[in-house]
Amino acid sequence: MNPSATVLAAIFGRPKLKKTSDALAAFPTALCIGVPSALRLVAENELGFTPRLHPNPPQILPDLIRMLSNLADSGRATEYGAIIIDDASHICRRSMLHWNEVSPTGRSGKKDKFWAYQELSRHLLHLAGLGRHLGVHMALTFHERAGGMNADGTYCPGGPDVPSRNQTEVIPSWCDITVRAMVDQNYPDPWFPTIYYANPTDSDWVTGDRNGVCYERTPGNLREILNASATDYALCRLEGLEWQDDIAEQVASAIASGQPAREAVQQVAATIQGADPRHLRWACQDGIARGVLRLRQAKSLFDFGAREEVTTAPAGALLPPPPPTSS
Repeated sequence: MNPSATVLAAIFGRPKLKKTSDALAAFPTALCIGVPSALRLVAENELGFTPRLHPNPPQILPDLIRMLSNLADSGRATEYGAIIIDDASHICRRSMLHWNEVSPTGRSGKKDKFWAYQELSRHLLHLAGLGRHLGVHMALTFHERAGGMNADGTYCPGGPDVPSRNQTEVIPSWCDITVRAMVDQNYPDPWFPTIYYANPTDSDWVTGDRNGVCYERTPGNLREILNASATDYALCRLEGLEWQDDIAEQVASAIASGQPAREAVQQVAATIQGADPRHLRWACQDGIARGVLRLRQAKSLFDFGAREEVTTAPAGALLPPPPPTSS
């Protein structure tokens, strides 16, 4: 496996669309930087594990960059395999408040109102550089910001929510994957139908994927997007949960053979006894995403006919029962 195969990903979208839980599911051993209580709630209640939290998470970009630089210089970043920066939009806005308070005074005797934006640009560039060279995966979650005019009257498309519209378009250019989290009721995940929107030709939103896996209605599953890539990314499971990949493969194989996703999940879940239902659901959701992506990739690159989105949820199908508990 190529140790240099790492990804820098940005996920943006409206609140409560599973951005954080998907980043945690993709990189469960990651060092998580964000609000510890919020990260713990998501990881423990949705995925059934306690994340590796930074005890004193940085609140502003200068402190974040200082911390990441220390991780890079010491080599300790490799202990985690990934870094998750949750709600980078909040960190950016906190940074702007800080810079506005300490901004220098110009010749007019007033504070320089452009200095904070210059600092934002400089620190985000430094953050991108660190993300590319830490030697581990990095995922950043953002709220979304709709397109609009910047101060110069130029239209800027929508994307990650940062205080400067110009940076909304610059940040995705640094990332290997930039996707918008959305809900699509046609996506066959019976628990929550999150998808990732990626369409580089859309002038209204900045999205894209250098792996060539993501499309307009991609399964909202970063782990399986990376698994489907031709690049051999290192994606580990939590110790003791290695069996999740076997479950995911069973579900994916059934879907790829034409079985409806919900039937595949019920069939596989019925064979598992004593598993934490959160761990089993996690594995099944990976399997659904893997199966849908596999069906998509089975189509020829030279088939230029209209591509229908792959869905496997029959109309009116009932939700499957919850996975079996250990009791």
